[in-house]
Amino acid sequence: MQNALILAGGESKRFGSDKTLIKYQNYTSITHFLFERLSWIFKTVQISAKSQKFNPPLPILEDDFDEFCPLFVLANLDKFFNSPVFIIAADTPFVAKDTIKTLFSNLNSHQICLAKDEIKTHYLCGFFDPSVSEIARNLIKNEEKMVKSLIGICDTKIIKFDDEKQFLNINTKQDLESIL
Repeated sequence: MQNALILAGGESKRFGSDKTLIKYQNYTSITHFLFERLSWIFKTVQISAKSQKFNPPLPILEDDFDEFCPLFVLANLDKFFNSPVFIIAADTPFVAKDTIKTLFSNLNSHQICLAKDEIKTHYLCGFFDPSVSEIARNLIKNEEKMVKSLIGICDTKIIKFDDEKQFLNINTKQDLESIL
């Protein structure tokens, strides 16, 4: 399958530290765990981050933004990719392989194909075509930084999945404790 990009933001105020660096099972970080899982599915997996903060090192697609904002990453997809890219947040490491395959098979001619559960759409769990970059740059020029805004403008398909546990987003220490 194509390329995957893991979004690895920095320190989280809600979590109290950089969630992407938390140790998980026998992995040095949750990001290493997700990287290995995705490497079995995708031809290339890279981490979008400000610097190489991982030990051992992971393949980084370094961003040069002053702040971490997923829309900024999407605004640069066309600089690095010429085919759709699977985007996932590093703190959402349990999305099922079958879910990823279903999203890919439903992408067709859509610019974006995202996962949804009973409660919410997961804006950082899906495929994005590099053609969304120009639209994202225009949103940023207009001081809009929400990925949700991009979804509303682009040709987007949203697929509902019943297993909402796979979309667990590690936002709090309690979330982390629930997976350990």
